[in-house]
Amino acid sequence: MTLPRRLILPVLLAASVPDSASAFWRRSAGLSDPTDPRTTLDQIERDITRIIPVAEITPRDLAPHLAEYLLFDVREPAEYAMSRLPGAIRLDPNLPLAAFLAAYGARIAGARVVFYCAVGWRSGQMLERVQAMVAQARPAKMYNLRGGMFRWRAEGLPLAGGTEVHHFDERWGQLLRRTLGG
Repeated sequence: MTLPRRLILPVLLAASVPDSASAFWRRSAGLSDPTDPRTTLDQIERDITRIIPVAEITPRDLAPHLAEYLLFDVREPAEYAMSRLPGAIRLDPNLPLAAFLAAYGARIAGARVVFYCAVGWRSGQMLERVQAMVAQARPAKMYNLRGGMFRWRAEGLPLAGGTEVHHFDERWGQLLRRTLGG
């Protein structure tokens, strides 16, 4: 299967790039700087929606129906260990698409699926990569969680494994502290 041309660079970058290259890609793609005191989670959410045009669901819309969705946490092991949405399955952000389909293709058939990460960037990229490849599995609907774990925590919604959200790195920790008012 051939990937659409607009996905080739993001797929290659998401596959295995050093953190510095990953940071460059975020800046070059127009994602606001999380260290800028004027940057809010709302702005990051708007940026992600503009850059990664996938279906989204808000934490408030998802929370009452959580058990009805297949949840994929697209974060690193330390982030997942600190807290996660109840029932979520952790996916490595660099998981090859073929491995995703082999492991979860049958489970997503007919399911409503939500991908999430800290703010929606990694999960949005994963969803964008996956949705073109899973058409044959016929998922009912696939979403990116708008604002990710940062928004989920800011809304005061329940977490599994702990009550705090991992901030990914110090740059994003600044945004999380501003978002939570601390």
